[in-house]
Amino acid sequence: MDFNYWGSICMAVFITLWLTDRRRFLNGYFLIAALAFFVAAVWQWLEVTQEPWMQAFLLIVSLAFTGLVPIGLALFAVACTLYSHRLIRASGRKPGYFLLESVGVLILGTLFFTFLNALFIHSELIWTLLGLVYLWLLYLAFGFLSYAAASLLDELPVAYNVDFIVVLGAGLLPNGQVSKILQQRLDKGLSLYRRQEKWGAHPKFVVSGGQGADEIMAESQAMSYYLQENGIRPEQIIQENKSTSTYENLKNSQVIMTKAKIFHRAIFVTNSFHVFRAGIIAKQLNSTMTGVSAPTSIYYLPFAAFREYLALVVMFKWINGGALTVLTVGYLISRLFIY
Repeated sequence: MDFNYWGSICMAVFITLWLTDRRRFLNGYFLIAALAFFVAAVWQWLEVTQEPWMQAFLLIVSLAFTGLVPIGLALFAVACTLYSHRLIRASGRKPGYFLLESVGVLILGTLFFTFLNALFIHSELIWTLLGLVYLWLLYLAFGFLSYAAASLLDELPVAYNVDFIVVLGAGLLPNGQVSKILQQRLDKGLSLYRRQEKWGAHPKFVVSGGQGADEIMAESQAMSYYLQENGIRPEQIIQENKSTSTYENLKNSQVIMTKAKIFHRAIFVTNSFHVFRAGIIAKQLNSTMTGVSAPTSIYYLPFAAFREYLALVVMFKWINGGALTVLTVGYLISRLFIY
């Protein structure tokens, strides 16, 4: 198999897709696939080398990889469980935190039954079921890497003048002050505003967020107060105070901006883990908005990225469900009728 050929094809498709619209989930898939093919091509090239030292090196790498994969999986599973407990202690019992722990328990259970079956049971049925679980985990891991790659590629800076800077809401503290995550978004919006001013532009802020059941005011109101405290004039701020989700944030903001200026250029600001999914939603709304990412506290980033990826899986549930069904059927056919 010519891995270089397929790697080049995937890279060409990635570059074409990304240059036409970086708000595509497929961008990350083709980039990761291209890199995987190129790595396989290098490995293939090294394998044909007849030098004894090279053959010994490849053997050592193969053995190390074989041993490191289960160790890495086990460490990742333990990290998921411990991190979930940390979030529960810090922020209370939320379904998403338990889901993260469930992933860790599933991986640990899979590894446990793998070693148990290898050492004691030796059941072909268990091997078949374990192989299926590993196939699903591999699919989800590949998808997560693709999401991470697409998110990083979506963080390139904006190099043009805009008419509006949309800041997406993210919850308030009990006293009505902006939360840490929301402050990060607002600070990034302020940084973009100052840069736009240097270029001669005077964009308006659209602060988007309604009032939650546990909030004493609309998020947009608190965001407006924060911007004014940091030197933004009230007439430069437009409040959108009805939305309760990212979809509504972007949809309602788009309506407001279109009424103010039919043909406009706008960007939205959200946290790094969220910018890619928000960009996909903006695309589904036929908006030309692209996202700019604000930094995220390192302790919160792993869970946030995991949650965002699961949200993307659900967003494309029919595609992911179809892909997993095809993989499952193909795997079972190969196990039952070929091997």
